[in-house]
Amino acid sequence: MNFLHLKYFLLVAEELNITRAAERLYISQQSLSNHISNLERELDVKLFTRSPKLSLTYAGDMFVDTAAQILDLHSQFLSKVGDINRHYMGMLRLGISHTCGLALLPDVLPRFREEFPLVEFALFEGNSSQLEEELSHGRVDLVVCFHPIMLDDVEITPLTDVRLMLAVPKAMTNKLFGAKAGEIRERFSQGADITVFQDLPFILLKRGNRMRGIVDQYFSRRFFKPKIALETENTITTLAMAQSNMGVTICPELFLRAIHIPPTQTSTQELDLFPLNDPPQCRLVTGCRRDRYLSHFAERFVELTRDALADEKRERPAGQDPGR
Repeated sequence: MNFLHLKYFLLVAEELNITRAAERLYISQQSLSNHISNLERELDVKLFTRSPKLSLTYAGDMFVDTAAQILDLHSQFLSKVGDINRHYMGMLRLGISHTCGLALLPDVLPRFREEFPLVEFALFEGNSSQLEEELSHGRVDLVVCFHPIMLDDVEITPLTDVRLMLAVPKAMTNKLFGAKAGEIRERFSQGADITVFQDLPFILLKRGNRMRGIVDQYFSRRFFKPKIALETENTITTLAMAQSNMGVTICPELFLRAIHIPPTQTSTQELDLFPLNDPPQCRLVTGCRRDRYLSHFAERFVELTRDALADEKRERPAGQDPGR
């Protein structure tokens, strides 16, 4: 039995489709089928039924957890040996949201790759609940997400406090405030009173998203009930809709980088960007399981991420303090 057989088996078990699994692995269907057949021959048991459609047998279903544990132990062992020998060989498996990845990884990954060229990097993208699920089952070594992490026995490392920004279509600001729009923009650059936008449509993330929970708590504390025009799973979509004059949205300032708005910019051609008055705490953290070995290169990834975020804060104009 080799680790490649196990990796291929788990992917086929996930897809339950040889064609899709082979496409993800960039190998032929025949080659993948041969790997699975060789594994079944070695174990002397059928792992899949082939008709009427591909499905796991009872033995195959039991073997999923075993194969995942073997690969996980192998990954941890490589990390330990790499650290001991200072070769820093192994794999870093990171869980992060799509938008947070867009905002952070273009800065962090090149620095990481330069320091650790022999370390493989695997990325899982999902919402907070999905990231916690991957972490709890040992399928990722580290997650980057917003606090709190709803798991026990997780080591939390703060990265930075992030401001929440109100993104208002400029056309809506102009219509709402008329001749006073310029004065309001200047005043709200230090903190916007969300209650004055009560009658405008809002575009928000769907309930269940960690960031939506933080925003809902803010609404509740301000006795504010938004008129929701659209809910979506993706922060990029909320910002795109705001840019298209569909409504107001709220997002972490860090995420503005995902649509190429630098921290030095307080507005765009389409949007007014206002920090919130009396903002809620919004803290970006990393999380790893306490019962698992965390490699030196994983720890270094956390340091590089914190450094990149500190650089972003230094780029912010004077007076733009997240605590204001």
